[in-house]
This record gives sequence, C-alpha cells and structure tokens, in this order.
Amino acid sequence: MIKRLAGYLVLLLAAAYLYFMYNETVISGILVFLILYLPASALYLILIQGKIDADLGRVPAMGEAEKKIRAGAVVRNRARMMSIRYEVFLTLGNIHDKKRKKRKYAGSVPAGGEETLWCEFETGRCGSIEVRIDTIRVYDFLGIFFLRKKVKKRASVKILPQFSLMPVEITRKTREFQAEAEEYSGEKRGDDPSEIYQIREYRVMDSLKDIHWKLSVKEEELMVKERGFPLGCTVLIWFDVRAGKVSAEGFSKMVERAASLSVTLAEEKCIHMAAWYEEKNERIVKWRVRDEESACSMIWRLLDLEPCRDIKKRDACYEDTFKGQEFSSIVIIDGAGKIWKDGEAPELLRL
Repeated sequence: MIKRLAGYLVLLLAAAYLYFMYNETVISGILVFLILYLPASALYLILIQGKIDADLGRVPAMGEAEKKIRAGAVVRNRARMMSIRYEVFLTLGNIHDKKRKKRKYAGSVPAGGEETLWCEFETGRCGSIEVRIDTIRVYDFLGIFFLRKKVKKRASVKILPQFSLMPVEITRKTREFQAEAEEYSGEKRGDDPSEIYQIREYRVMDSLKDIHWKLSVKEEELMVKERGFPLGCTVLIWFDVRAGKVSAEGFSKMVERAASLSVTLAEEKCIHMAAWYEEKNERIVKWRVRDEESACSMIWRLLDLEPCRDIKKRDACYEDTFKGQEFSSIVIIDGAGKIWKDGEAPELLRL
C-alpha cells in the first residue's frame, strides 16, 4: 500500500508540474482527477468494506492420508448496486508444523452474489490440517488502493491414518486377566462373585460357597453358581507427547501406530484403554476400546491431542486417575511414534 501511495504522489506531482509548465485543458483535467481520486477512493472503500465477507463453510471435516483434499472458501458480496474487487490469502498447514502454505486468490464478486475459491492440497501425513483466512483486501473501483478487512476464519481437516494389523502376541496372562467392569462376558466364566455367569448342577470339585441354596431346595438337587468374567480393560495404551519433542512427522507416526495397535487388539478380542493428558482441562482422557468402531472413534479424538508442557502436573494427574486400577500390560507411545513396554522398544510386542 505504501508503494501505491508513493506512486500516486509521484503522478500527482508530475501532473502539477506539467500543469504549471503547459497551459493545456487535458493536463488540467488529469490534475483534477488525481486530486479527487484519493478521497473518492477512500470514501468508496469505507462504504463497501462492510459489504464483503468470507467463510470456510466448504472445508471438509475429514480426509485420508496420502489423498488430495478439496476445500472451498466462499466470498460474499452483500452490496445491492455494485460488484466488489477482492484479494484473499488462504493459509494452510499441519498444526504440528511451523511451515504454512499460502494461496492467493483475486477476483470480483457481483452485487448480491458469491464466489467459491477452491483449493486442492496433498495430505502426506495424518493429523489436523488448519485452513485459515485472516484478512481480505478490498480494492477500489480501479483496483489501485485497498483496505484490509479482518476476517479470522479457521477450519480444521482431520486426516485419518492408513493402518494395518501389526504383529502382537497376546499372552495367557492378558487373556485371563480380570479387570473391574460393569460389563461381563457371556462366553466364559470368571471369579467375580458380584455377577453370575450361569447356574448348573453340582460337581464333586465345586466349592460349597458357590451352592445356590434357594434354587437347590426348589429343584431338590444341589445347584452351583458360576461367577462372571468382567470385561474390563486389560491393556493400557498411554500417549506420552511432550512439547518440543513432537513434529508433524512424529505425530503422524504416533497416530498410525496407535490405530494399527488398537485395531489389532480389537481383532484379538482384547478390550483395552487408550489414555492421554488434556492439559487445557487438566484431566486424563480415557477411551475404552472393544471393537474397530470404538478404535476409530478413539483415533478421531486423538487427533486433537496437544503436546504437554507441565510434565509434573500430568504425572500427578495420571497417578490420581489410575490409583488402585490394574492392567496386565501398559504400552507407551511417544511423540515420535515409538512403542515402549517395560522401558524397551520391542520388535515383537508381547502383552
């Protein structure tokens, strides 16, 4: 804008010089036009800047890694009598990457109309892509001077990972591990006295404590209660994502590993829990996963994970949340996408 004003002043001074050097009607007209143009342009821009607006209502909520995303920004003109020239800068980039791409769009919106600016971009990594419009440049009738109008519109596209089943060995310890839960198995018995799996006839090796006396009197033979097997979370997947130690590439690997591991455990009928620290609310987010659908829901929520800055507060919140709760195995996935168990990064994960 400064360069445009400087150019305008040079033209104005040149026209004034020519006016005093040559007594020509054409030069006089040019000088009058240049003198009146700046205030007329300023008045025009002030009147129309409130008539134009932009939003990101045509940005998809989700996409898939390694595929193109098509997002649209809509520019609207609410003026009834005139078209408006504009210039929009669309900024987009991964929220965990400092680099941002800028796309410039220029055009003219007719009176009472709108124009959609389409943008296609690659999604090499999974995560959240932020699409942003901060300002619109509104130009005058000749497209020389402009005013910046603040818009500050933001939208995010969650890029889901491509994942596959990974080699995991589920040991007998995990298969038979009983964790507290409100849901019980209908396929196998356990040792929880608060829930009855089934009632059957008495056998020689059965404990007298398990005899259902009321039903035994009714049936006139000894009947035994088999205890229920609680379907609790036997494995904990903990996400250790720290500020300054996570990149866009590392976050993408973390989400991909988490998706592959969670879906694999779900396929193996291993109910597990995913958990991470939500610093803005100072709480631990816990997500119970028992099938592929709940695994996908967990990954969708995981994409909003922000790196933790206060590790001491996070660890204290972790201890308070899981106090008295036991798991057969605890798996840690860090911000670089590495999987840890018992302080080591195993080639084959045994749970």
